[in-house]
Amino acid sequence: MRGNNGQNEKRVNKFVLMIITIIDMFLFFGYIGDYAQGNISFGFMMAVDLSVILSMIACYAVYFHKKDSAIFKYVSVIGYMVVYGLAVIGAQNDLVFVMVFPLTVIYILYYDMKLILGIAVIFGMINLLDVGYIAVLLKHMHSGAPFNSTSLLLQGASTVVYMIVLCGTTQISNDNNARKIASIDEERQKSTVLLQEVLEVAASVRQNSTEAAEHIRQLSQYVDSTVSELDGIAQGNSNNAESIEKQTVMTGNIQNMILETKHMSDEMLAMAEHSGRAVQDGKQTVNQLQLQAQRTREANEQVVVSVSSLISNAKAVEEITERIFSISSQTNLLALNASIESARAGEAGKGFAVVSTKIRSLADETRDLTEGIRKIVEELKTNADTAKSTVDNVMKASSTEHDLILNANTQFSEIGSRMEGLYVNVQEIYGRIEEILESNNKIVDSINHISAVSEEVTASTQQAADLGADTSQKAEQARKLMIGLLDTIKAIDRYL
Repeated sequence: MRGNNGQNEKRVNKFVLMIITIIDMFLFFGYIGDYAQGNISFGFMMAVDLSVILSMIACYAVYFHKKDSAIFKYVSVIGYMVVYGLAVIGAQNDLVFVMVFPLTVIYILYYDMKLILGIAVIFGMINLLDVGYIAVLLKHMHSGAPFNSTSLLLQGASTVVYMIVLCGTTQISNDNNARKIASIDEERQKSTVLLQEVLEVAASVRQNSTEAAEHIRQLSQYVDSTVSELDGIAQGNSNNAESIEKQTVMTGNIQNMILETKHMSDEMLAMAEHSGRAVQDGKQTVNQLQLQAQRTREANEQVVVSVSSLISNAKAVEEITERIFSISSQTNLLALNASIESARAGEAGKGFAVVSTKIRSLADETRDLTEGIRKIVEELKTNADTAKSTVDNVMKASSTEHDLILNANTQFSEIGSRMEGLYVNVQEIYGRIEEILESNNKIVDSINHISAVSEEVTASTQQAADLGADTSQKAEQARKLMIGLLDTIKAIDRYL
């Protein structure tokens, strides 16, 4: 307990020293600055700074002599009281009194009610004396401002209230600590009773642990025997699993071949369907060709009739042309005779000679035109003969084409019948392959199930063997722990 209190005292002393150092440094340099500005006299500045230096020297000397010293708190608070009293009485600022607040509250950490009460009384008296000094002697504020009763009342009241709060807080904190210490003592008593009960239980555990250690030793022997048997079973299941795995691989290969055959059958079935549709389309095309050939043949026959009629008409035109040519020849001969006769008639036959000349001219022109018509008719007749010969050839080709189309139609019909038979055979093969595939799938499922069961049995057996080995190790460990527990219980015996 003393060690804990000493450590706490050391920490609080260090913290108080740090805060005092900060405040004293501000005061030291602050009053030097006030003197430099002419706000205070040199003597007052030296008095304050000298008190600050002496206070800090005393605090540091006590602290470093013994960091957990119990008198450090008194030395530090007395030194600060001196510095604070000088600063407040000779201050040129009306708020210097507030310096009492930041430092004095730290002393609560010492949990010393007498110290706090002394701090409250002394610092309170310093502020009350300062208020009386201002009201009675100075008749004005420290800063030189006119006398302000409100400010003095605020200084006195705030200082008194702060000191009351400081004492009350310290008293409440100390009471709480006392209750906590009482609670800790109560818990210590309970722990003592509990320790006695634990010692009694330990004595009982020692006896039971001895018996348990013997049982665990026997259990370890049984487990070792079981592990040996399970290892044999696991080895046999492992061999079975390897055999089943080989069968599974072979069955998988068979299944792959069946799937490939099924795939080929699917392609054959699709090809058969496609070929059947192609045959049907070809048959329809042949029927259309046959119909078109019939129409072409009928058109060719009409062309033959038209060409024959054209040849007949050409012959008729030729006969008419011959007759016109004969008439023009006779007309020309008559015109020639008329000219001769008109020449014989002399002057009286001149008019008739003119007419005969015109007639002969017309006859010659008619003869020329007739010659042109004859040539055209001859060419037309030649072309008609050629067209007839060509149409005859077309008729023969059309007849041959018709026969070929009939032959192709017959062959397509035979191919269609054979394709239907092939389609039926492929469908039957496809059905057989489906049955084989289904049966093989059942075999594969059965093998997989057997393999899974075998692997599960192997795994369970191996797991049981591992568990047995682990149990054996755990039993051995438990036996050792029991021995250790017995040793521990023996170590507890000194508390009995």
